[in-house]
Formats: sequence, structure tokens, C-alpha cells
Amino acid sequence: MIRQLMRFSVISFLQMLLIMGGLQAQTGKFTVNGYIKDESSGEVLINATITIQPSGIAVMTNSYGYYSVTLPAGKYTMLVTYSGFKASQKEIELKGNTTVDVSMATAGKDMQEVVITGEKKLRRTNTVGMGIQQLSASTIKKIPAFMGEPDVVKALLTLPGVTTVGEGSAGFNVRGGNVDENLIIMDEAPVYNSSHLLGFFSVFNPDAVKNVTMYKSAFPAEYGGRTSSVLDIRMKEGNNQKYNVNGGIGNVFSRLSVEGPLQKDRSSFVVAARRSYIDVLAKPFLKESDRNSTMYFYDLTAKVNYELNEKNTIYLSGYFGRDVFGFGNQVKFKWGNTTGTFRWNHLFNRKLFLNTSVYYSKYDYSLKFKSDDDVQQGYDWTSDIQTYGIKPSLTWYASNKHTIKTGVNLIYYDFFPGKGVASSEGNKNEILLKRRYGAETAAFLEDTWKMNSKWQLQAGVRLNRYAYLGNTSVFYFRDTTANVRKPLDHVDNVTSKSPVKEWYFFEPRISLRYELQKNTFLKAGYTRATQYIHLLTNSASPTPVDLYFPSTNNIKPSLTDQYSVGFVTQLNKWPLEVSVETFYKKMQDLLDYIDNANLDLNQLVEADLLTGEGKSYGVEVEVKKETGKWQGWINYTLSRSLRRTAGISNNDWYLSRYDRTHVLNTCVMYTLNDKWSFSSNFTLGSGTPSTFPDSRLDIQGMGIPYNSTNKRNDFRLPAYHRLDVSATMQGRQGKKMKQEWVFGIYNLYAHQNAYSIYFQTNKDEPEKKEAVRLSIIGSLIPSVTWNFKF
Repeated sequence: MIRQLMRFSVISFLQMLLIMGGLQAQTGKFTVNGYIKDESSGEVLINATITIQPSGIAVMTNSYGYYSVTLPAGKYTMLVTYSGFKASQKEIELKGNTTVDVSMATAGKDMQEVVITGEKKLRRTNTVGMGIQQLSASTIKKIPAFMGEPDVVKALLTLPGVTTVGEGSAGFNVRGGNVDENLIIMDEAPVYNSSHLLGFFSVFNPDAVKNVTMYKSAFPAEYGGRTSSVLDIRMKEGNNQKYNVNGGIGNVFSRLSVEGPLQKDRSSFVVAARRSYIDVLAKPFLKESDRNSTMYFYDLTAKVNYELNEKNTIYLSGYFGRDVFGFGNQVKFKWGNTTGTFRWNHLFNRKLFLNTSVYYSKYDYSLKFKSDDDVQQGYDWTSDIQTYGIKPSLTWYASNKHTIKTGVNLIYYDFFPGKGVASSEGNKNEILLKRRYGAETAAFLEDTWKMNSKWQLQAGVRLNRYAYLGNTSVFYFRDTTANVRKPLDHVDNVTSKSPVKEWYFFEPRISLRYELQKNTFLKAGYTRATQYIHLLTNSASPTPVDLYFPSTNNIKPSLTDQYSVGFVTQLNKWPLEVSVETFYKKMQDLLDYIDNANLDLNQLVEADLLTGEGKSYGVEVEVKKETGKWQGWINYTLSRSLRRTAGISNNDWYLSRYDRTHVLNTCVMYTLNDKWSFSSNFTLGSGTPSTFPDSRLDIQGMGIPYNSTNKRNDFRLPAYHRLDVSATMQGRQGKKMKQEWVFGIYNLYAHQNAYSIYFQTNKDEPEKKEAVRLSIIGSLIPSVTWNFKF
């Protein structure tokens, strides 16, 4: 039934859009449409606000800078506003359909943001959904960062509800969810490992990033496949007016980006590269035996676009990055991402906008060990996951009250769990895990409806089909006692890629906004989301060698229902945005593991996997100021995240590893004058839950730690807190070259935050054990970065 509904919804609605789009001229009204762009670079501006007076109608540009408004014939004033830019005002006389493209100039440093309608950039006061936050590249670069290098993921950690399990942890956790529950897309292509240097930096080059939007709840219907959040990263298109070179030289790595027009006003490109050299700087301080060690990363981000005509524009973007670790000739460890996206924007007419994206993504790693003696011994380990997808989506500006979006997602997954080859004296022993395949098909439909001056509704639905495909070995296991490895029953070798197991899901999404008074809103939302791929990991913080695995005949897709209610206001007396949001998440079929699960190159890994349930709930409070010399935000999150799995922790609810009961973030930025600006970031949070032994077994004189309660995560690490500061000095600002110096101190008061606690024998009393705190960063870290532009 759902399969038929999916097919019918796609075909019938596309037909309806084409028909209705062709009838617009018969309504007696006319359409004003166009693109809003940055005057200096030609980059489109996402979520710019267009207000039409005297009608009072206000709309926002979409993710591609496009807008459309339908009005009766007459004279109007069109006001365009966007944070950091001078307001643009145009007088238009509407006698027929009209295209009005607007190029906006950046505002001066001392210029206060012009407030006309209270609707500026993407704030929670002018979005229907909850849990939506946006960061621009300029904001990210103001936040103090590790080693003075601006970073997308580290900036996200200053937002409410976004945490990690510790210093140097890969990825991030949202509202008590696992790292793999975040859909991270860069120009539509999914990114599976977002970290460089084991979590200290992200793979996103800030010189190539234009816009970052995070959805913690109320996911738009076009997004699917993850249950905790969506991180949508849009890359820059490049300057189509003039050539620019940007770069920076810092303590850890250097970066360089080049952008410019291929054909002025119609085509542009941007290429950005980074390379770290911490191993080179450390080499003089290492022992001679360790000087052949390597530890660096590099990445390359590129994008090109071309406007074929006023109705068609094409884009091609890609990313390639690698981390390389090595210890002499004995150990070589590499991992990285590769993505590519082709995008086509097409206007059927002024009210019907099509974007079609075709993308590819791959994450892979290789690990090699080799003996340093005459006996040739070694071990090679490789693994990867590849994704192919196509996503056509239509936006129909049906009227000033209805904006309708529909489309389909087709995704094909190719999982290579791994291959291990052990060699010794010319003999080889190979472990080859079978490839796994999956296919995801989805159709979505969403309407943003301005019901009246007080009420606004965004309602959508997503219909999903996921299939675990053949052309592999399919394992079947017998039932056993909970928390015990399942015994193998039989294996089917399926030779075709026909579905082995299929699931169908109906995902409603709804958000409602009510205006209590001007710029003061109540909001509520409900989201259902499902997830079909899982990260298998033995640690709370993922490692580069962790394995992505599909839902199979033995592993169900996970499902989450999230409810949220909140309040947001833009104060009249002070330029402050205040928001309060509560949430409750109910999670089903969450992946869990038996005690002492074997996840490494295990052909029967499904026998060690369990599924359970979870819940998380909390409240997030934030106060934000985005204008004037003083800017920044302070937020506090009170939340709990719990799990329950049969056979685990005495079958009781237990704290998840991602529970952070209290988290306080403060980020302050101050512009002293044209030359100096300062910023600071302070974070304070509860320590993460952990499992520790509470007793010891003595067997043949050996003390073995033992947990007598069988409870998980019934201890908690000490509270985490850290202060970072930075100062930016504008250097010589010539006509051809501009430069700045960024001075920073990470962990200003050198607090030794606990990443974990382990136990060792007391030197003075061998019969006793002592707890030892492991800190990844236990001292302050100064940094200096020189940035230039010409």
C-alpha cells in the first residue's frame, strides 16, 4: 500500500505542479521573482528577507538565493535585508510578470543592522520549525578555536543541545543521540567522518564554506535517513566579479584558496586547500628513532558553476581529504572522505523552481603493520562505504500563503566491511568480509502555509522504502539468552541483488507557529525519522576504523519520534533574541552490543548486536545578541539521555554514554575599533557517564577488575570546563592586499579535563589499585595565525 502511495504521490503531484504553474497568468495577479546576491562576489544570499510594501508580505530566499512573490498590479516598494549587508530598497510598478535581481553591498563595521520588519536573517523568530540554527562563515571565524583555526564542528559545540564525549572526540552528539545519528551533507553529498586529526579539526575548510544550517528537530521533509539532526553545509560558489586569493599560516596547518570568474557575471570557481605540518614541527623534539613518524592531514575543496541562461544554472563541486599517521616503516594508517556533486537549477516558470542533485560519497581507511626485523611479518586492513544518490526537488510558490516542496530521493549503498591480510615468512592468511548492499527510496511533500497574520504551519510527509539487497551472504541466527552471542543457524548465498528484507516507513513532520505579539512566538513540532545504516563502535568516541553497517535481516532500522514546544522573542528594548525550547525523544530499535562484542573483521558480527529502546528529554535556554560592538550568546541545556536493552544493566534503564545533564556555553565577541577585536568562549558541563569496576577478583595471585552490579554507566566523570580567548589585529590594509593576525589561547587556565579514568597498581602498595585521570589536553595552548587576502 505504501509503495503504491509513494508512486502515486510523486507522479500525480508533479503533474499538478506543471498544470498549476501554467495557470498562473489566469489569476489576474503577477509574479515578482529573482535572485538576491552579494554585490562584491556574485554569491547568492540564503535566507535573505524580501518585504513588499504596502502589502506587508515578507518572504525569504531559498537555499539557492531564489525568491518569488505574487501580487496584484500596482506600485510597490521592495525592501531586501540580510545580516551584515546594507538594506536595499527598490520601487517597482507591477504591470506584468517581472524579474528583479538584487545585488547587496556589505555594511560598514560600525553600521547597526537596519530593522524594518523584524525579519532579518534566519532567526528562530522567522522560522516555523523549532531547533533550527544557522552559522555563517564570518561568525564561525570569530569564535575562538583550537590552535587558532576556525572550525565548523567546534563552532557547533557552542550551540545548545550539541555536545561531545570529551576533548579530541570525533563528531558530535545532538540531544543525547549517537554520532552516526547526524546527517551531515556538504552540497547534498553525505559525509561519514567529519573529523581530521582524531577529532581536533573538522573536514570542512572555512574558506570554502558559505552557510551552515543545523536542524535539531522539525526536520524538513526533504531530509531523511538519520534520527538526531541534520547538518546542511553549503559551499561557496566563488567570486564571479574578480579574482581573490585567501590564505593563512598557523601553528598546525596552512591553507590557501583561490576564487574568481570564468566568465564575469555568469561563471565562477573556488578552490581551497589545507595541509597540516605538526609532524614536521615536532620532529626536532623527538627521539631519533621516532623522527620517521608522520602525522598530518590534507584536503582539497573545489566548486565551479555556470549560468547557461536565465533559467538554467549548473554546479559541480567536490571534496577530497586524507589523514596520514605513521610510525617509522612499521605502521601506516590512512583514512579520508571523497565527495562529488553535480547540481542543476532550472526555472520552469517564475513560480516553479527545480533543483536536481546527483552525488557520490566515499569513506575509506587502510591500516598496515610491518615488522622491522628480517622476518617479513605484517598485516593489511582496508574498508570503505560508498554512496550514490540522486535528489530532484521542486519548489512551487503557489501563492503568498503556500510554498510547496516535493521530490524524491534515490540512494544506493555499497558497504565493504573489510579485508585483513596477515603475512609471515611469505605465507598469507586472508580474512575477507562480504560486501553488503542497500537501497533507499523516498518521496516527500511539504507545504509551508501562512494561515493568517497569527498562525503559520509547515506540514510534510516522507514515505520511505529501504531494502537490504542480495549478492552477498545472508546470515540467519537462532534465538538465545539476552546478552549472549547468537548461534549461527545457516547461511544463504544470494547471487542476485534482489531485496532480502524490505521496510516501509511513513514519516509525518509538522511545525506550528503562533504570534503572541510582534516578534514573540509560541512554537510546537513533531518529527518522525528513521535510520537504516549504523556505526559499529566499541568506544563512545568513534575512531577512523569503526565500521558502517546496513540494516539487515538481523538488524532493524531505528526509529525516533521527537516532540518539541518552545517560545522565542526578539526584545524591543534590547537587541536580544531569547528562546526556550523543550523536547522529548522516544527511540526504538537502537543498536547495542553484547558484553565483550567482537566488531573487528568479524564475519558474524550480527550475532553480537542487540537492539533496545531509548529516550531523551530536556530544555534549552538561549540569549543571543547579533548587532553592535558586543555580540554573542549564552545558553544552558538541562537534559537526560537513557537506554534500555534486554540483558543489559539488569534490564533497567541506564544513562547513555552521551548524557550531559548540565551544559552551559558562553560566547562573547567585542569589536574595539577598526584594528582590534576580541572573543572568548567558555563551556561548563557535567561529565559523561562511564562504567567502572567496583570490586576485584583474585585468581592465582592476579587481581581482575569486576563489576558486581552489572550496571552500565553508573559512574560519571568529573565536570568539564574550559575557557578559550582570542584577539584579532588588522594588519596593513593595502589596495591589493589585506592581512590580519589572530592570537589565541586554548584552555586559558590549563584545566586537565578527564577524557577517561583508568586504574593501575599503586607503586607503594601493590595490593591496591589507584584511579588515574587521562587528559588529552592538560595545559594551555597558545597560537598565532597570519591571514591574508589579495
